[in-house]
Amino acid sequence: MATDHVEQLELTINQLIEKHERIKRERDSMEKKLQQKEIEWHHLKGQLRQYERERIELRDKLDRILGQFANLDLRE
Repeated sequence: MATDHVEQLELTINQLIEKHERIKRERDSMEKKLQQKEIEWHHLKGQLRQYERERIELRDKLDRILGQFANLDLRE
């Protein structure tokens, strides 16, 4: 009878160990995915900053061009 309890205890412990290892693997996998997403986010944030700078540069150039047209005496 005592051996039945020991075997049951051993089975329960083994199941808990397996569950712990599975959860640890899942956590490690999630951490890797999170790191990848953070890298992607930083890359996209950098791209956004670059696009914003380019937009400002283009707007400045367009304003200068429009200013040149405004300064032209186009009256006939």
